[in-house]
Amino acid sequence: MFKLNLTRRWTAAAALLLTFAGTSIHARAQASAIPSASPDTGKNTAAYGQKVLDQMVQALGGDAWRNRRNWKANGNFGIFYKSKPNDVSPKFEEFHLLQPNVTRFVVVTHYGSGLADLLGAPIGVSAGRDHPDIVQLHTPDDSYEITYKGKVELPKEMVSEQQRQRAHSLDVVMSWLKRPDTVVVYEGMGTVARRPAERVSIITADNDTVTLELDASTHLPVSREFRYRNTTYKDFDIDREEYDNYQLRDGVMTPFTITRYKNDDMVAQRFIVDMHYNVDLPPALFNPDIPLSGKPPKK
Repeated sequence: MFKLNLTRRWTAAAALLLTFAGTSIHARAQASAIPSASPDTGKNTAAYGQKVLDQMVQALGGDAWRNRRNWKANGNFGIFYKSKPNDVSPKFEEFHLLQPNVTRFVVVTHYGSGLADLLGAPIGVSAGRDHPDIVQLHTPDDSYEITYKGKVELPKEMVSEQQRQRAHSLDVVMSWLKRPDTVVVYEGMGTVARRPAERVSIITADNDTVTLELDASTHLPVSREFRYRNTTYKDFDIDREEYDNYQLRDGVMTPFTITRYKNDDMVAQRFIVDMHYNVDLPPALFNPDIPLSGKPPKK
């Protein structure tokens, strides 16, 4: 069970809005109201909320952020169980296309083994050199583990987790604003990691809600949060990401640290070493029918 839970948490961390890295882990801080610091929005909180979102886009890079086609990143990531870190903190590479929404996530390990073995302390596996042979590919319809023999579909629960994450990425949420029935609500001021932040919620006609917290000084996003129904316990779970250590890459302000929480428990963290946008990515990277050997299986 412990091994399975670790695998799920790694998978949930694998396809995020961006892959980010940094040098420090900031403390978890639940947003709290600061009425005296709230700006004068007048009576139209929707218009003011839209203004704050426009400031966010400009802070991220304006047209450079809007016109991203893809990205390539590398760094390290860690996973947590009940907020306690696993001993393994592997290297990773990520390749992402925005249209269609496809992510290739590569774990670089010292073990020639599968993901579950990696996170469960493999036994009897030789170590010593890097093996970029743990690969997951997330498409709009499914998620796979790619091996030297071919593809294997990931468990349904893990696929659902990935799709839920991708459906609430910043790019997708900002596309909601193009719908005439989307509602924007300015929620006032709060704090994230002891920094003042403005809270804005974007709500669809289906009552799907994402709340963004934006640094009051830089207007950069410092968190993204949404709730979803837990089908087992019939209540709601809270999925939250916090962003830190922004750096400029190819005209885009990019957080190099991302920390994910589920119901206030830290479950995953990424640290980017480098990242670039609009790079040349071979189509074969995103073809689930091409195994790691590079040779499609014989039919």
